[in-house]
Amino acid sequence: MSEKKINFLPACTYNLRPYIFLFLVILAFPLWLGLVFPQSGPRLIISLIVFFITSLVIIQSLLFLYATIFAWIEPDQVLKTRSPKKFVKPKLSFTALIPARHEQEVIADTIKAVAGIDYPEDKKEVLVICRVDDLETIRAAKKQIKLLGRKNIRLITFDGYPINKPKGLNEALTHATKDVLVIFDAEDEPHKNIFNIVNTVMQKDKADVVQSGVQLVNYRSSWFSTLNILEYFFWFKSALHFFNFMGVTPLGGNTVFLKKRIIEEVGGWDEEALTEDAQIGLNLSKKNAKISIVYDARHATQEETPPDVFSFIKQRTRWNQGFLQIFFKGGWLNIKGWCRKFMAAYLLAWPEVQALYFLYIPFSLFSMFFIDMPVWLALYSIIPLFLFLFMFVILNVGLYEFTIEYGFYYPWWMPLKLLITYLPYQFLLGISALRAVLRLIMGNLTWEKTQHINEHRQLRLGSD
Repeated sequence: MSEKKINFLPACTYNLRPYIFLFLVILAFPLWLGLVFPQSGPRLIISLIVFFITSLVIIQSLLFLYATIFAWIEPDQVLKTRSPKKFVKPKLSFTALIPARHEQEVIADTIKAVAGIDYPEDKKEVLVICRVDDLETIRAAKKQIKLLGRKNIRLITFDGYPINKPKGLNEALTHATKDVLVIFDAEDEPHKNIFNIVNTVMQKDKADVVQSGVQLVNYRSSWFSTLNILEYFFWFKSALHFFNFMGVTPLGGNTVFLKKRIIEEVGGWDEEALTEDAQIGLNLSKKNAKISIVYDARHATQEETPPDVFSFIKQRTRWNQGFLQIFFKGGWLNIKGWCRKFMAAYLLAWPEVQALYFLYIPFSLFSMFFIDMPVWLALYSIIPLFLFLFMFVILNVGLYEFTIEYGFYYPWWMPLKLLITYLPYQFLLGISALRAVLRLIMGNLTWEKTQHINEHRQLRLGSD
C-alpha cells in the first residue's frame, strides 16, 4: 500500500513556505526566551501587548516585502506577462472610455493620444464621458473632437446622481458598440501599440480581462512624488503579479481591458463604490473570470502624481475608504478557498495595515523610554527597524531601475531624498488611512476628485 503524502499548506502558498518557516523561527525565538526568563503581573501584560503589536508589524512588513520583490524572486512568473514580441491579426474591437470631470486642462491631449493608438479605425471607438454641468470640459472635448474630425469619437453626457466615475461608466456602457471596453483616465498617455498588445494577449490567453501597466513619471516634481512613483513601479512590476499568482487579482482604475459581455453579466459598475475598480475586480474574481496581466515599461500608460499634499491625501483617502467599503460589505467571503479569501481581505485592508507603520513609530518611541521591557522583547521589537532598512535599500534599487527603464536621469542625491522623505511620506499614508476611517464612520461617501495639471506631458517635452 503506497503512502500518501499529506500537504498541510494550500498550493497557493507553495512559494511562500520558506518565508512562513522563517517567520515561525523569528516568532519562536522570543517566545522561547520568554519561557527562559518568565514574567508575571502587569509587566507580563505590557510585554504581551508589545509582542503582539510588533508581531503584526513584522507580518505586514514581510508580506509587503515579498510582494514588492516578487518579480525578482520569481522572474519566470513575471516574464510570462511581458508584452508579446509579435502581434496577431486584429480581431477584437475596442471602446475606449474616458471619464472626465473638470479636466479642461488635460482632456484635449488625452483624446488626441487615445485617438492616435495604432489600430484599424473600424475596430475602435472613443467615448468621452462628462456630466452635463461640466461645461468647460465639454467645451474642450468638443473642440478637440471637431479638430480630429473622426466619426468614431463621441461625447457622452449624463445627468443625475451620484456624481462620480462609475455613474459615467455605466452610462457609457449603454453606448459602447465594441467587443472590449478599456478605461483611460482623463490625463492618461497610452502607448500607440496598446490595442495590438491586448488583442494578442486576449486571443492567446483566452482572457476575459487584461490589466496593463500604469506608471507615474514626474518623479522629481515634489518632495513626495518620488515615493509615489515607486509605489506604482513596484505595484505593476511586481506586487500585482504576486496577487495574481495567489489567485486574487485587483484591477486598476485605468488601462484595464474588459470584455463587454462580462461587464454586462456582473451588472456594470457599482455606483455607490468609491473604488469601482476594486469592486468590479472582486465581482469578476467571484465569477472566476480569466484575468491576465501584461506589463512592460515600454508600453505602460503614463500618468502624473497629485500636484500637492492635500490632493494626495484626498486621493488616498478615497482609495482607502473605498477598500473599507468593500471589506465591510463582505462580498470577498464568497470567493472560493480560504487562501484566496485571506489574500482578498489583506488587499482590501492593505492601506489600513500600512498605517501600522505610522502608528508603530510613536508606539516604539514610547515603549523605548517608558516601558520596562525584558531584553529579549527589546531585541525582538528592533526587527521592524531592520526590515525598514531593507525596504529602504529596495526602494533605492527600484528607483535606479525605474530611471533606466523610463529613460530618466538618476541624480546622485536621490538616496538622501528618499531617506529624508520616507517617514513624512508614511505620515501622509497614515493620515489618509485614519481620515478614511473617520469619513466612513460619519457616513460621508462623497467623491473627492484628484486634480490633474498635465505635468507628465510637460516632463516629456522638457529637458529632464
